[in-house]
Amino acid sequence: MLLVAAAIAGAVLLGLAAIILAGGSQPLGVDVWVHDRMADMANDGVITVARGITHLGDSLVAWIIAGLVTVALLAFRKWPHAIAVGGGMLLAIALVRVGKAVVERARPLDAVAPGAGTSFPSGHSTYGVMWLVLGIVATLVIPALRGRRWPVVLGAVITLLIPITRVYLRPHWLTDVIGGLSGGTVAFALAGALGIWLYARARRAPDATRPRDDGASARSG
Repeated sequence: MLLVAAAIAGAVLLGLAAIILAGGSQPLGVDVWVHDRMADMANDGVITVARGITHLGDSLVAWIIAGLVTVALLAFRKWPHAIAVGGGMLLAIALVRVGKAVVERARPLDAVAPGAGTSFPSGHSTYGVMWLVLGIVATLVIPALRGRRWPVVLGAVITLLIPITRVYLRPHWLTDVIGGLSGGTVAFALAGALGIWLYARARRAPDATRPRDDGASARSG
């Protein structure tokens, strides 16, 4: 399932990058339309709230949280989950940097929130997928949260709100945040799949090395 999600998201990311590059890295028609609608809907109170939410996808915030959670998971020997969080963030950082360097898309000029570097893909949207992953991991490693849905729902809401704020505050085009969500899905899904595969392999290893019980001891009696 994780590999399927990574494949689909990867196809979306590459497809968008190809379309944007074919257009000279300029905003698409839908980008301009959505951007203009967000400008028309600008409201000081909503902008203040959106600025607070968008900080949850800041690179420094995401990197620190992912790092601390990874260390905590390793301390409790939850290394498959640590790979999903820490490895996913490292892959996400790599995808964002490569994407921005290759596409070199300019940001909108009327943003009401800061943004560094080029526009595609949105780093905030990419790193924001971490919140959904943290919600899932919490239900797997914290006994009191096992079987609970609200951590996953909360993580999913935050993951979706971050790209919405990036479009509303106008430091990104719509396709930037779609690319970011796709890139984050690729990164964390691949890291999660790797963690599961390594864990399964480690569990099979003792069985492979354990001496076979062929009943010799019973016959020797």
